[in-house]
Amino acid sequence: MAVAFAGCTFPSSSQTLPASQVGHMQKRTVGTVIGAKPVVIDGQKTSLGQYGGAIIGGAAAMPSGGYISSRGDALVMAGASLVGAIAGQAVEELATRKKAQEITVEMPNGDVYVIVQPSPPDFQVGDKVHIISGVGGARLELALDF
Repeated sequence: MAVAFAGCTFPSSSQTLPASQVGHMQKRTVGTVIGAKPVVIDGQKTSLGQYGGAIIGGAAAMPSGGYISSRGDALVMAGASLVGAIAGQAVEELATRKKAQEITVEMPNGDVYVIVQPSPPDFQVGDKVHIISGVGGARLELALDF
């Protein structure tokens, strides 16, 4: 059994960065958190939730016996599929939302920046942070060297 999992990789505790950041120069500056509030990053709205919901809705409305015998049966299945598609997409969006923080950082020169990033980590007012910025945007890390 152990051989079957030899090629698999499992999530690690180390920070995962997008491949687009590899090889790009980034700038690191130090600032102080002067505000932090919880926010939510909206979830995905793909066709997976829509199609899955439509299939489940249509299957739930399938007449007993397994075949459609009238226009009424067909209309009920079509309506249930439509409702299922709408519900499926809403469930997918809700299930893929992410907790985040909107963090306001003041730089030593008085400039103020606002960055939204997924939680954890959760930053607190007064934390010293590094702002790592570059082509792909910016992110914060706790400055442990202060």
